[in-house]
Amino acid sequence: MSEQTISVLGCGWLGFPLARQLVKMGYAVNGSTTSQDKMALLAQAGIRPFCLRADPLLSGKDITPFFESDIVFLNIPFRRNLKDPDYYRRQVEAIVAHIEASPVRFVLFASSTSVYPSTLKHAVEEAAFKPDNARSATLLAVERLLMGNPKFEATVIRFAGLYGGERKIGRILAGRSGVPDPDAPANLIHLDDCVAIAAQIMRQDVRGEMFNACSDGHPTRKELYTQAARHYGFTPPRFADRPSTRLKMIDNAKIKSRLNFTFRHPDPLEF
Repeated sequence: MSEQTISVLGCGWLGFPLARQLVKMGYAVNGSTTSQDKMALLAQAGIRPFCLRADPLLSGKDITPFFESDIVFLNIPFRRNLKDPDYYRRQVEAIVAHIEASPVRFVLFASSTSVYPSTLKHAVEEAAFKPDNARSATLLAVERLLMGNPKFEATVIRFAGLYGGERKIGRILAGRSGVPDPDAPANLIHLDDCVAIAAQIMRQDVRGEMFNACSDGHPTRKELYTQAARHYGFTPPRFADRPSTRLKMIDNAKIKSRLNFTFRHPDPLEF
């Protein structure tokens, strides 16, 4: 039984199942949600619930007790509909201010492989690159903000495209026409592996690292989304007959060797 306390900031699609897994592993877990209605659900799972919101300053009851922990899993969504991507950076900065005033000495940040430019053929953690859009630039700035903070240590997980649970592959593109980049490699990771990787990093206390979290298999977008649509009963998308401009393929070798990790869902075509 571990005596450590972990605060999961953002108990949504990923944070909630991770928090439940951490409870099973013997940790004391604080979990935040933006919905008062979800507080009882967290409590039933053995998670100490907090209702917190970053708009962009952090608000809610009992902010200080939430951060009375050893580790924070920072997992707030970087919403695609944000008109100003820099709003996300301000959210994280506000959260960091609370972490700096707390006992927390380790932050695990849920980032994204979208930080890499689409033209980077071999995306490894050590690659030198220039972000190709404002969202990517903001995300990279947030990663550096966290990893360079002198008050705590940080590890960053760059998650690939997320699927699993209620997120079924193919739903977003179902029925669309003129979908670009049919031959581009798909970079995805299943929810089960997201949870297992984050839990493993905390259990092994792996600090100051950057990891790509992406499954082994990289089918083409056309192959994956056409087969997935048919499997789940969606209308298959129709792809544009043009050469793909997306070349990015995420390399996961580091996370497998450093954590001795084996993916539970190595191939997104396994359905």
